[in-house]
Amino acid sequence: MMLVLRGLTVGVVVVGDKVISRGWFGTRTIPRADISSVRAVNYSGLWNRSSSSRLFLMLELNVAGSEVEIPAVVGRPLKVQRLASQLRDALGLAASSARVGEYRNPG
Repeated sequence: MMLVLRGLTVGVVVVGDKVISRGWFGTRTIPRADISSVRAVNYSGLWNRSSSSRLFLMLELNVAGSEVEIPAVVGRPLKVQRLASQLRDALGLAASSARVGEYRNPG
């Protein structure tokens, strides 16, 4: 029951000068100023035993030079690319931070 309730709150929200990432098992708060890029990458996580999916993408943030995966935001490529674009717009990041079409493990 708890996972069902938690499932209603997973995702990413921008609140003031923070970006809050709510996953299945925890919440992470990231200072907005530390995020330099947002992109869609091949999903790798709990649902596929950490292998790289060719069917689904997830969000990835570049935070202070480190890649931070957001596997709670997963979906079909067009949807996740649109969400990445919306998050970049909300953060005021340039479209060049997208690296559109570049996935971690092209197949």
